[in-house]
Amino acid sequence: MKFLREIGPATLIAGAFIGPGTVSVCTLAGMNHGYALISVMFVSLFMTIVLQELSARLAITFQKDLIELIRHYFKGQKNLKFAIFILIFLAIVFGNIAYEAGNLSGINIGLQIMQQNDLFIHILGIKINYAILIISVIAFIILHLKSYRYLEKTLMVLVGLLSLSFVITAVITTEDFQIIFDGMLSASFSTNDVLMVSALIGTTVVPYNLFLHASLAKQRWHKTEDVFKMRVDTYVAVSLGVLVSICIIITSANVQSEVNDISSLGLALKPIYGAFASYLLGIGYIAAGLTSAVTAPLAAAYVINALFNYNYSLESYAFKRLSYAVLLIGCIVAALDFNPIQVITIAQISNAIVLPILVLIIFGLAQKINHSKSILNSVLQLLIIILSVGLSLSSLYKIVF
Repeated sequence: MKFLREIGPATLIAGAFIGPGTVSVCTLAGMNHGYALISVMFVSLFMTIVLQELSARLAITFQKDLIELIRHYFKGQKNLKFAIFILIFLAIVFGNIAYEAGNLSGINIGLQIMQQNDLFIHILGIKINYAILIISVIAFIILHLKSYRYLEKTLMVLVGLLSLSFVITAVITTEDFQIIFDGMLSASFSTNDVLMVSALIGTTVVPYNLFLHASLAKQRWHKTEDVFKMRVDTYVAVSLGVLVSICIIITSANVQSEVNDISSLGLALKPIYGAFASYLLGIGYIAAGLTSAVTAPLAAAYVINALFNYNYSLESYAFKRLSYAVLLIGCIVAALDFNPIQVITIAQISNAIVLPILVLIIFGLAQKINHSKSILNSVLQLLIIILSVGLSLSSLYKIVF
């Protein structure tokens, strides 16, 4: 029980990246590449843990979130600080609106999967736009809760159920785990795989999560000695999230001969789960959309609150109104007639493209305040910079040319 009490802010981070984007992109990766891209998820795990841990550690050590630290340590460099804030605003706030639209669009996919079952159509008869509205209202209610601790517990249950479902499915559909390891070890990549790799990285290394995690860690822990608790929380939650992503890839790879698109994944799992297969996968999509639909507006509210120095209490209605605005805009965009898979994939790729900006800002901040200057940290940070910049430039080149 003591271990469970240490689980906290990172649960929100896991809830943020285990969304429709993760389910969709990982399903496409398994369908089109088999087990080959599982290795990308381990790279993603490494990058996420290093970045999330550093962001939270800075916040706990100095009792300031990332924007407060930038404001304090770059106060003598007004032009540079202004440029950094503009980049953060564009990358986080506008990015979150697009990401929120993708989260809510995931409901469309979930309903399309469930509608393959005639019973669903005849009994419920829910229209997609109505469902988006319903989920948005539920997300609004969760955001309206008095304390973010209740939000943690709510998302912990949702993420836990979703994670367990995908893990069980991966185990049941796998006949020989050696085939998975062989597929990973024999993986090869071409230039045509760049955008898929970017999307996979972007599903886990989500830029706004760095700011959200720092703010929540500062609120949750107040002493340097608490860094250990934060690390336990971060390692467990992030590892669980990546495990779920890997299980989704494994599941879709196992049944790829029976799957033509994401919506047919439910039919492929019918021999295992029977008539409940479509419901299970559809509900999984909707639950994933709900967890991410809550955390994206929350993260944007943190950034806006700090950038404009509003100093609203995290539990005040003034702060919550900022998150409501992002949720509302995302709901409007999701209700438009866009292809949900395209919306989701673009959101994930955009995460990977803007990631180097946030990576350079956070690592530069850590260096400026003489934090994390060990040789190991320097090597890890350099490796992440190379990976993120290389992936971002490759993605941009692939999109343009």
